[in-house]
Amino acid sequence: MNIKFDLNITQTQKLIMTQEMRQAIEILQLTSMELNNLIENEIMENPVLEFNEVSIKTLAPETGEAAKEDVNKKDDINWDDYFNSMEPSEYRGQTPTNYDPDEEYGFEKFSYQEKTLNEYLHFQFNMVVEKLSKREIFIGEYLIDCIDDNGYLIVDMDYLQEILESNEENINKIIGIIQGFDPVGVGARDIKECLLIQLRYLGYENDDIYMEIINQHLTDLADNQYKRIAHATGLSLEEVFEFKELIKTLEPKPGREFTNLEGVSYVIPDGSIEIVDGELIVKINEISAPRLKINSFYKGMLKKTDQNEDTRKYLEKKLDGAVFLIRSIEQRRDTILKVIQAIATCQKNFFFQGVEDLRPLTLNSIADMIDVHESTVSRAIRGKYVQTPKGTFALKFFFKRGFNHGEEDLSSDAIKQFIQEMVEVEDKRKPLSDQKISEILKEKNLEVARRTIAKYREALSIQPSSKRKEYR
Repeated sequence: MNIKFDLNITQTQKLIMTQEMRQAIEILQLTSMELNNLIENEIMENPVLEFNEVSIKTLAPETGEAAKEDVNKKDDINWDDYFNSMEPSEYRGQTPTNYDPDEEYGFEKFSYQEKTLNEYLHFQFNMVVEKLSKREIFIGEYLIDCIDDNGYLIVDMDYLQEILESNEENINKIIGIIQGFDPVGVGARDIKECLLIQLRYLGYENDDIYMEIINQHLTDLADNQYKRIAHATGLSLEEVFEFKELIKTLEPKPGREFTNLEGVSYVIPDGSIEIVDGELIVKINEISAPRLKINSFYKGMLKKTDQNEDTRKYLEKKLDGAVFLIRSIEQRRDTILKVIQAIATCQKNFFFQGVEDLRPLTLNSIADMIDVHESTVSRAIRGKYVQTPKGTFALKFFFKRGFNHGEEDLSSDAIKQFIQEMVEVEDKRKPLSDQKISEILKEKNLEVARRTIAKYREALSIQPSSKRKEYR
């Protein structure tokens, strides 16, 4: 065995990701809210950075004849009389007659807080506590806290008996009280009980056959098995159909009428596409990508020759970081602007017409148009939104799979639009099957497989033909 050490020189190409490059990539894929949070943190940590308020055009002073005209108008105003008339009377030493400080209007008198389902149920329960014992009040308050946002009691009886150290009869008594609260159907333990509560409220509690349909044939009713239900209950097909129409008017989730404010989210568009004189104009939202600048005070400190060496090094380090951050944000703005401009060019018909004119589009196509890598486009559209004449959309909305349609391709959203329109006008007694929809699209020179139709139908929350069938 020959073991020896050799020293060789080889030339290779290797891309090394510097810290600055990593930061630039991270900034590109940040959403507008994430970017604003980053900027706020950087400004607090880096004294050299500050917002560039001069770049906001609305803050620029007026010039020319308009400005002179405004000055002349200001000279004509008697400012003493103006301020005297606008000041509250108590500040001028005058107290109006019939003045009551307690009736003074304030912002807090107009504040509003959305009431939750839990709060609403506790409010109703407090109206009946006088008739209950302390033990029953404890049970009722615990049961209300076990009701989820949809209005369902989500714990079983065995657990309740154990945790509340009470028997089933006492617990059911309190559950019955809660089930009498508004909204109707609240406190139910499953969908069947929820519907039964609402039917009793509507006066159907003595109709045993309808109660039987809910308890024994609810799945058949959902699957439009009218003949099976009619044979089992002795009702006519027309009566079964009318009962299903009644069920459709009931609320399967009684608690959802109460808004959950914690789940509300807001979108700040990163850019906008407007139609001006028949042309598409793309703009970047200043709020989503604020501009920064170097503080002039610290910039001047670096020019001083008698500066302390440690102070100079500290300022130079902060200045380098600030410059690179500004560069990265500007590069992000430029990339997003180019991506939106490319999308506007490729999907021009959509902004003038609608979703039926949405064309297939890939990341690679946009990357070739703006001369960047495909991964850069992917990062640029992550979590970004654009405001358009057709509404506000995520940038990824415009990237669609395509289907052959003559000389031009159609996007998957256009196919979904066709499916939606066909289902809306179909004969409900003979609804279109997925295979039939595929055949109709084929007649329009659109080759879409039956399985693809089924997938798009489910995405549109459209039931299969067997469940859309209606008896009239």
